[in-house]
Amino acid sequence: MENKKAIIISLICFLVSMLLISAYVSVKEKELTSSFGEWVDVVVAEGAYFEKNKTATIPEYATIQPDMLSVAKVFKSFKQPLTVTKPEDIIGKAAYVPIAEGEQITLTKLVQPDGKPVLEQQVEKKQRALTLLVSAQNAVGRLIRPGNRVDVLIAPLYDANGATMLEVKTLIQNALVLATGKHLQNEVPTRVDRELLGFIEEANAKVKRKDLFGNNTDSLNTSRPDDNYANITLQLTEEDAQKIIFLTHKFGDRSVYLTLRNSTDPEIVKAGSTILDDVLGPNSDYGRSKQKPLPIMPPKPKYNDLLGNQPVPRY
Repeated sequence: MENKKAIIISLICFLVSMLLISAYVSVKEKELTSSFGEWVDVVVAEGAYFEKNKTATIPEYATIQPDMLSVAKVFKSFKQPLTVTKPEDIIGKAAYVPIAEGEQITLTKLVQPDGKPVLEQQVEKKQRALTLLVSAQNAVGRLIRPGNRVDVLIAPLYDANGATMLEVKTLIQNALVLATGKHLQNEVPTRVDRELLGFIEEANAKVKRKDLFGNNTDSLNTSRPDDNYANITLQLTEEDAQKIIFLTHKFGDRSVYLTLRNSTDPEIVKAGSTILDDVLGPNSDYGRSKQKPLPIMPPKPKYNDLLGNQPVPRY
């Protein structure tokens, strides 16, 4: 009996102590959140990678893998600017600087791996990337660059009641160009060894190349993106991608044209179709050839004779 009383008393003391501890923790948490803000999720450099590799940092230019990351909670005041909140947003990117274990991962510490951005990560959610064969004629002389905005037009030839018809229609407006050939948007410089770069800079500082007249022969940087590409990759909705694929199979790649937009002009307007009648108009030989002549009116009789009870016109 005495043992039961001792057990009951100890349980009551345990419950009371737990309630007191819980109340104390709750009070302290409210004090901290009032001073430093609510708890928020941040992505930090933690995971199986550090245990497996026995290292304390993610190396410079290392590709970010899922086992390098975990999600931690910190007070809002302790969250660094541009800190990542979802691991899937940075999988596949590369560390621009070494990142220590437990360190918050910010976007300023990341680049695309080896200067070769991954196209999949540049396609917006619920969008699709579609590649079109192009030429100088239907792609603005191949002067379109990744990051530009274009409209997609179709010029199909088809039969209508035995006659061959040509029609031009704007299908898609303000489509984002993801790539021209293999040149993607948001490319970063390829990694260069720091020691080699320092050696080159030091050598250039010591030796000044001169021409015969004593002038510097340093030339301006004339490099530009390759304009010999044969295809362009666009970001489209799934429905628009299906339309383009259908039309290119039906009428061929040469029937698709791209027009370049100003990047500050995102307006989508209602665009109708254009046919030959709209281009030439009625005041052309073609337009007049389609005009029907006025019906010939019968001549009026000079007078009417009566033949019996029926009038008979006389001309």
